[in-house]
Amino acid sequence: MAKLLPCVVAMVAVVALCNLWLPAFVPPPAGQSLRRGVHMSTAVGAAAVLGAAPAAFADKIDDAATKLSAASYPFLKEIDWTSSVYGSLPNANPVKVLAAINKALVMGASIDSPALKAGVLAHVKAIGNVDSKGMIPLADYEAINAAIGHMVASVPKKQVIDVYNAFADVVKKEEVGTYMQSLVNDADARAAYRAFWEFKDVVASQQHPWPLQ
Repeated sequence: MAKLLPCVVAMVAVVALCNLWLPAFVPPPAGQSLRRGVHMSTAVGAAAVLGAAPAAFADKIDDAATKLSAASYPFLKEIDWTSSVYGSLPNANPVKVLAAINKALVMGASIDSPALKAGVLAHVKAIGNVDSKGMIPLADYEAINAAIGHMVASVPKKQVIDVYNAFADVVKKEEVGTYMQSLVNDADARAAYRAFWEFKDVVASQQHPWPLQ
């Protein structure tokens, strides 16, 4: 459990930030509705076992993580990571928070072991390099993004959707979007969102059917 929790927390952060927060900043890319955006972002976690995937699966996710990290790092640096708002979940219903955490734990328990280990090691290394502003080096950020991509891609799509829906009931994008957008540069937020969209498309394109969806 001690090894599982850091990855689950990171996974939850990605689901909450990318699927709930970033769409609140900006609309989906041209030609794609927000409804499709929400659905497809959950598809990043479509069901596949990482160990059974071909080498190209890992290579493409890693390459996409490099692009995502470079494009979104300016946005990342504008966030006040020392703020208590990210850990306190203001106005959140405690019962719904616990239900969402439970869904995340279920998803975390399904993560492929090698992917989980890589995620833990990436986070441990990054934690050791956190500066006074709560920021980590670009290289560590890239390693974390790649690790999360592999972890999420190794679990059933249904579990990813369950986590998304559970946290959508906790973190209301219509309540936090305007406030969060006021704290960062709009152009950087848009660039980060577009990069995330491309990242999830790459992961989705490498998915393999999960037999128990």
